[in-house]
Amino acid sequence: MDGQIGVLKQDGRQVGGIYDWEISLAYDSAVSKGWTNLKVIKHIIAQSYWLTEIPTDNIYNIELYKKVDNQLVLMDAGVVKLNLPDTETLNQRLYAPIELNWRQPSEY
Repeated sequence: MDGQIGVLKQDGRQVGGIYDWEISLAYDSAVSKGWTNLKVIKHIIAQSYWLTEIPTDNIYNIELYKKVDNQLVLMDAGVVKLNLPDTETLNQRLYAPIELNWRQPSEY
C-alpha cells in the first residue's frame, strides 16, 4: 500500500509529517505450547518529511493518507518509532528516505 502524506503527532498536536509513504507487510510465526502465533510486521518507508516543532522524543502517533478521487482518505493509523536525521530544521520539506518502525500495542 502506498500514499501521499502522513501526519506525525505528539501529545495530541501535529509536529510534522511525511511524504510519499509505502507500507509493506510480512508476518512472523512462532510456536508456543503447540499453537502457532502469527505476528504481522509492517515496514514503512517515506521519501521526505517536515517538522513544525522540535519533537520531544522519537515516538509518534501517525495517520497515513492516500489521495483517492481528489480526496485524502485515511488508510491507517497507529504508533511509530522514528529516528529522524534532522530534528532542528523546521517548516520546510527535508528530502531523506526514512524508515518508520510500527509499534505493536505491547511495545508502548
